[in-house]
Formats: sequence, C-alpha cells, structure tokens
Amino acid sequence: MHFTTLLKYTFYCLLVSGICACGSGLDKTLLHGTWQAVSLEENGKPGTTDLSNTQFIFRPTGQYEYRSNINYKEQGTYYLDGKFLVSKDTLQPAMPKSVKIEFLSADSLLFNMNSNGIPQLLGLKKIN
Repeated sequence: MHFTTLLKYTFYCLLVSGICACGSGLDKTLLHGTWQAVSLEENGKPGTTDLSNTQFIFRPTGQYEYRSNINYKEQGTYYLDGKFLVSKDTLQPAMPKSVKIEFLSADSLLFNMNSNGIPQLLGLKKIN
C-alpha cells in the first residue's frame, strides 16, 4: 500500500470516527440532580405559566420525579436516547414521553417539547 493511500485511509477513518462521536448523545451524569424551571416559551412567545414550583429530579438510578404548580406529579423511569429524554410515569397508566434536549450543561438544561400541538421550550437551572 502506498503511503498516500494509507494516509487517505487514515484520514477517512478519523473523519468517520469524529462524525460518529459528535452524534453519540449526551453525558447522562450532567442530568443527575434537581432542576428548577426558570423559563417557558410557547409558539415562540414567552409563556405566562407560574414556574415557581415546577421541578424535575433525575437520579443516577434511572428514576425521576416531576412536579408542577398545578398540583400535577409524575414519578417513574427515564433514559437517554441520543438527544432525547424518554420518561415513563409509573404513578398512572401512561405511554412513554419523549422530549428533545436542546442544551445540557452542568447547570443549565433546555427541553424542546410539544404540548397538544403547541411547540414549547422549557429552560431549567440545576439547584443541587
């Protein structure tokens, strides 16, 4: 094998590996903890919902809790599928739900959701 052919082969292998690594998903450990909702956008406009009691708790065991200001509660299991968070409420019969994680860092989380056909962006900050 010529040196230039070997070099081209190595380059393409590195390129494919890099592309695969970029799309491999999110670091699940960043999700662990308690998250407080701080912003809501519906149809591209600021939402008017009071978010003061809206929280998610994601545990390393794959368990989650969700509570909101309207006295609604969920509790169950979750997992990451690429950039999607898939959750299954075990308090009531329900199908698994999936939301896209647009952004995740050590202290910030942004969900891209759809509620009855209305696009929503929910911003959260980590509180512990």
